[in-house]
Amino acid sequence: MNQLITPNKILFFLLIGCLMMVATPLVLLSFYNHPSVVDDYCFAYTVMRFGVWRSQKFYYDGWTGRYFHNFIVHTSPLIWRWFSAYTIFPIVLLGLLWTGFFTLIRQIGQRVITTAGQIAIASGACFLYISQLRSIAEFFYWYTGLAGYSLACVLLLFLLGVFIAHDRQRTRWKSPLLLLEAVLVLCIIGSSETWMVVTLSFLGFRALVSLLYRRTIPVAQIGLLIWAGLCSYALIQAPGNAIRMGGNSLSQDFLFSAIETVKFGSVYFRDQLLNSSILILSALFLPIAYRLTDSRSPARPYFSIYWWLALGFYLGLLFVLTFLHFWAVGVPPVARLLNVVNLVWVVGWFYMLTVFVRLFRHRISNWALVTGYRWPTVAVVAVLLGVAGYRNTNLRLTYDDLRSGRAREYHQQMEERYQLMSSSRGDTVAVPPLTALPASLVLEDLSYRSEAMFNDCWAGYFYRKGVKLRTASATATASEVQPASRQVTSQP
Repeated sequence: MNQLITPNKILFFLLIGCLMMVATPLVLLSFYNHPSVVDDYCFAYTVMRFGVWRSQKFYYDGWTGRYFHNFIVHTSPLIWRWFSAYTIFPIVLLGLLWTGFFTLIRQIGQRVITTAGQIAIASGACFLYISQLRSIAEFFYWYTGLAGYSLACVLLLFLLGVFIAHDRQRTRWKSPLLLLEAVLVLCIIGSSETWMVVTLSFLGFRALVSLLYRRTIPVAQIGLLIWAGLCSYALIQAPGNAIRMGGNSLSQDFLFSAIETVKFGSVYFRDQLLNSSILILSALFLPIAYRLTDSRSPARPYFSIYWWLALGFYLGLLFVLTFLHFWAVGVPPVARLLNVVNLVWVVGWFYMLTVFVRLFRHRISNWALVTGYRWPTVAVVAVLLGVAGYRNTNLRLTYDDLRSGRAREYHQQMEERYQLMSSSRGDTVAVPPLTALPASLVLEDLSYRSEAMFNDCWAGYFYRKGVKLRTASATATASEVQPASRQVTSQP
């Protein structure tokens, strides 16, 4: 009986169940996903007019230096009229996100954590991160957001895992993993300025730690830093950056940005701490951290650094990521950027937890909570996770969009809109406004003004001169649109 049912096995299925709880509605919603009116059609229409390479140069010179982002959005499935791909890529992204967490945990926990334990930890981390996302739609279902932010989240997890695998080989610059690291750095930095800051900060901190504890910086790390600098130069020297960042009187105001960052962060991270499952899962992670910091663990050196140095880097990076958005455009961080901040928050939190477990290891060695899992702990955690899942905003949002039929109705209305665009013989088409806008899928609808940018992109993509919403249902539509924008624009 004891071998069939143990606390460890119950926790394994509990964490797998938590992952399934958040993943199931995401997969089901994917079947109702469509290209977003926001940006997706504009990139595709640009390619239709200028071709793939000229379009990328156009955006590089006139809007943004995000070369990897530009490549992804200008090779989107819309170019080939492959609408069903918008069902596939959210599911693939979800799978890659879990695989990224698993890769990182597997490299850290080799010879310390069992495969079942690694699967459970990766599932718990994936559950936690998804439940804390600032915007489900912008992370999973918006192709343009995926290109600039979501995909790089996954690539960062893989990069961290590759770093550990490379370090364990002790082959330094001769390892083929160095080439993989260079490719990952190239793609991550080219996704956005935010990711450039994350990557350069981590590589710089890694070199600093190596210098402090090994009295040298390996050639491979120096080469990767130089490579990252070149990638960053290619991103920031683009002429389009000045155009995109200009026009806001509060941009590049240091004092304003610093004050607003402190005000925003004090509320935002407090909510992230108290209104999520991170404290509950931290209690479950304590025995894992205790094993990772054992003197015989090969992972112990990764956590054997000055606690104040690690904490300073962690808090400093969170501050800088939030500060830079205020400094660049003078407004609070948008949801897609906060999705990135949340990944740094989650990964850094559990790293710091492990560092503190190593620091106080001799004092807590007799604590039952850190030496193993017991039935009372499992029971309390199961209840608390159930309550947290029931109260979670993202879970309620995704399940409600499915249960209410909004997602299905949105899908049907989009199919009817495609049919209307194809069958209409006029140059300017008036389409009915969407009466169902599920917030977990949709950012916004077309405008009532045919000259609006997104309307122009939509019309051009379907070989029309113009498109606009019919005005008869304006009042009814307004009440439907508001829920879709609430998750994207709300501030803590």
